[in-house]
Amino acid sequence: LGDWSSDVCSSDLARALADAGCTVTALIKAPPPADWNSTGVKVVQKAFEAADLASIDLAVAATDDAETNAAVLAACRVRGIPVNVADDPGASDFFFPAVIRRGDLTLSVCTEGASPMTTKAIVKELKAAYGEDYARRLTALKTLRAAIIARADDPAEKRRRLKELTVLPTSKLAELAASQNQSEQSEEASWRSEERRVGKECRSR
Repeated sequence: LGDWSSDVCSSDLARALADAGCTVTALIKAPPPADWNSTGVKVVQKAFEAADLASIDLAVAATDDAETNAAVLAACRVRGIPVNVADDPGASDFFFPAVIRRGDLTLSVCTEGASPMTTKAIVKELKAAYGEDYARRLTALKTLRAAIIARADDPAEKRRRLKELTVLPTSKLAELAASQNQSEQSEEASWRSEERRVGKECRSR
């Protein structure tokens, strides 16, 4: 459950909770913005009431109204429900790390509520250092790593070749991965052709 204002808590947090397997309900006073439509979250347009905490295991109070956040906190304390309060880190039972995802790469930053501004600054630096191109880079590395592990018998040779890949530019990695995929497809086509040939010979006998 979250009593959320889109100005304070974006749909990213709700989506992250839903993606983690949580059943999420968001209470929003104003009509929800368009970016909530793809979160997989149940959005209810209403003000918070203590009764909303029934059957709730975890709560987030992230509105732009301190009184509402305090009401959520108080109601959770009575019921023993862990709660995160956006404007009161000291009263929060847990914190959400800032998460950056680039395909298979996940970076997480959390200052345990000590300095949200520092978290934002670090996230900004990481986003600049690890751009969107990292998703393509890791996809290529995954393909090439699988091929090396499958074909190189000597452990030292495997390590050497895998290490060499890490210094190549993304464009080169993508080129090598595409070539590897084409090679595998060609091998599979040849294998299937041979399988059909053998099958025909067996049937003719």
